[in-house]
Amino acid sequence: MYEKIKTTLTSYPRSYYVIGAIVFLSVFCLWYISHGPSGADYQRTLNAVERAQKQQRESVELNRSVQRSIDRSTELSHEAKGRIERSTQYNHEIGERITNSQGRLTEARSYLERNAELFRRIEEQSRERQENYQTSTDATQPIPGSGSRSDNRNINSTMK
Repeated sequence: MYEKIKTTLTSYPRSYYVIGAIVFLSVFCLWYISHGPSGADYQRTLNAVERAQKQQRESVELNRSVQRSIDRSTELSHEAKGRIERSTQYNHEIGERITNSQGRLTEARSYLERNAELFRRIEEQSRERQENYQTSTDATQPIPGSGSRSDNRNINSTMK
């Protein structure tokens, strides 16, 4: 049988074998390209690229959202700073007003104390005058400087 196969193979020229081998390899390569694992790899690669693009879009959107939040936070921070400055200025003005009011209250208190002292002195002097006037005048004696008239009326000039 070996001899029969050998004689059959030797009866054809070598070029047929070379051409046959080339055709067989070409068919095998076409089949491998169309059905081989490279087609599945291509689909997996395409899916991976699409997932990466989707994640990149989400990342870009998140970055924009974060940037908007940062911008809003900066804006609110500036507004708060302005409010704090206005509040500090307002508190300073109130402090000045309180200090001025306290000074005025102290001044008013000193006026009241001086007035009370003046009233006390006036009352003391008034009592002393009444006591001096009552001891120096007698109801039966005429009032000096009344002229030629001499009436014996009792004049009481005490003030209560």
